[in-house]
Amino acid sequence: MINVIKKANNSRLVLQIKQRSLFLLVLYFLLAGCQTRRVIYTPKGYDITKPDITELGNKLREISGIFWINETTMLAQNDESGKIFTINPEDKQDFTYPNIVFGEKTDYEDIVAVDSSAFLLISTGQIVEVPGYAKGEDVPGKIVASLEGKNEFETMYYDKEIKSIIILCKSCHKEKNEVRTAYRYDLTNRQLIDTPYYTIDINSIRKKLDDNGAEFRPSAAAIHPIQNKLYIVSSIGKLLVITDKKGNVENAMPISSTLFNQPEGITFAANGDMFISNEAGAEERATLLKFTYKP
Repeated sequence: MINVIKKANNSRLVLQIKQRSLFLLVLYFLLAGCQTRRVIYTPKGYDITKPDITELGNKLREISGIFWINETTMLAQNDESGKIFTINPEDKQDFTYPNIVFGEKTDYEDIVAVDSSAFLLISTGQIVEVPGYAKGEDVPGKIVASLEGKNEFETMYYDKEIKSIIILCKSCHKEKNEVRTAYRYDLTNRQLIDTPYYTIDINSIRKKLDDNGAEFRPSAAAIHPIQNKLYIVSSIGKLLVITDKKGNVENAMPISSTLFNQPEGITFAANGDMFISNEAGAEERATLLKFTYKP
């Protein structure tokens, strides 16, 4: 009789363990499913997972900004190099990258072209103008604007509707990691306005992602030529954020650290095709990613 009771107790114990294990397994998959489904947004008109990838040559290992001119011409600059390079995005085998020298080595972070001038952003918030760059000859650049304070910038873009260059903080001294601040360089008056043009609320991004720990430190931005929205890449945190032109967050999504190992540049072709450049890592090559626009 004692053996029968022991066997019955053992059977009940085994059944309880199995039931608990099954409960924990079901709970795990439910939680895992919630985590993978929490962000369902993808940019309108793009498959962000399937780019056309071009590997860039050694001259552009530290490519930190790009600007689309036309189908066969894209401007780029290499961090720490006082040169403007030309990329032919249609020729994947051309690693010559014709260039002009405009200045000494320093921490250049982004580039735009307006009319006959190119403009480059230095990480401290200075803007360098290179007039007549398109002639293909070396020409000295000159600092045309500076922002006071302890600031770090990687992002600059052109807004043709207000004929202004916008620089966007990666991290600036008054932000307290709550906002990212944009400043406007008015090309009509040739003046950098030192009061904020707009701010981006980081908590708005975190709410879109359902992630209170998400980091947002802009590394590149450009205005979509058809949607008229601002696309912002954050290499730290691996995010793509879309706002209106005054920084109101409309969408945010995580991006693959495999495809986007260090995204530092973004630009658009006139038809909406999106290009994002990656600096080379320790064991990777620099890349130019093309995402075809399909509205």
